[in-house]
Amino acid sequence: MGETSGHRLCASCGTADPLPAASHLWPGDWQCRSCGHRLACHNGFVQLAPALDETDEGMSRDDFALLEQVEDGHFWFVTRNELITWLTRRFASNARQVLEIGCGTGFVTGALQRALPDARIAGSELHSRGLLTARRRHGTAIELFQMDARRSGLREAVDLVGAFDVLEHIPEDEAVLADIRAMLRPGGRLIATVPQHPFMWSHADDLALHQRRYRRGELARKAARAGLRPIYTTSFVVLAFPAMVAARVLERRLEKPTTHDLHVREFRISPAVNSVFRILARAEHRLRRLGLPMPFGGSQVLVAERPR
Repeated sequence: MGETSGHRLCASCGTADPLPAASHLWPGDWQCRSCGHRLACHNGFVQLAPALDETDEGMSRDDFALLEQVEDGHFWFVTRNELITWLTRRFASNARQVLEIGCGTGFVTGALQRALPDARIAGSELHSRGLLTARRRHGTAIELFQMDARRSGLREAVDLVGAFDVLEHIPEDEAVLADIRAMLRPGGRLIATVPQHPFMWSHADDLALHQRRYRRGELARKAARAGLRPIYTTSFVVLAFPAMVAARVLERRLEKPTTHDLHVREFRISPAVNSVFRILARAEHRLRRLGLPMPFGGSQVLVAERPR
C-alpha cells in the first residue's frame, strides 16, 4: 500500500481512508472507496462544508476584500505575523505537514510557508471568497480547501495546526479544539491567537461576528479539556494596550458607528500612529523573547501539544 500518514474520514459513511504520505490533505479527485462519495467544488476549491460556503457564518463575506487591502501594511497584521513566525520556529520547527484553519486571505499562511520552507502547507477557510485571495497570493504552492473547522475529517494527519483569530468566531470553540486534537499526530502542536478580556468588547467585536473575547487562561483551560497540553502562553498588543483601552472607552461614549465608519477607524489608522504601534509591538516582542511574562494585552496566544 505504501507509506501512510493519518486518515481521512468520509463525511457520508464515516469510513477511514488512509492518507498517503506527501499527498494533499483533501485532493480534488478524492473518492470514498466504500460508498463512492465525492467532494463538491466551488470557485475552484474542494468543499467539505458546501452548505456553509457563500453565507455570512462566522464573518461577513464582504470583509475579505477589506482585509486584502490593509493586511500588508497594518501594524497589527504585520507584527502578529512576526510573532507567529517566531512561535512556529521555536515550537514546531520539525513540522512536515501544516494546516492553518480559517486562513482567510492567506496572509498568515505565507508567513508559515516562510517559517517552514520544507513543510507542506495547507489552508482551510469556511468561505471560498477568502480562498480566492489566498490563491492569488500563493498560486498552487499552498493547498487550499473550503472546510468547517468543527469537522475537518482528518485524523492524525497534521504536525502543526494554526488558528489565528478564528476560534472567537465559532460558537462551539471546544468542538474545534477537540477536532484539532484529533487531526494532530501525537506530539503535534497547535498555535492559536484569540482576542482577550471581555471588558474590551466593542462594536468592532459585534461587526466581526465574534462570539466571545477570552478571559485570562480561558483558552488554555479549554484546550486542556479537549486533550491538548498547554506549553506556552503570552499576550499580544501589550505595550499599546493602554491606548487600546482608552479607544474602547471613548468609543462607548460616541454614537454607534456604521460598518463603514468602524472599518475606517479600526483598519485605516494614520501612518504616524501605525508606525508608533509597530515600534511598540516589536519592542514587546523583544521583551517576550527574554521571557518577560505578559498576562495582559489585546490578544491571547497559546501553544499546546497533543500528548504522545
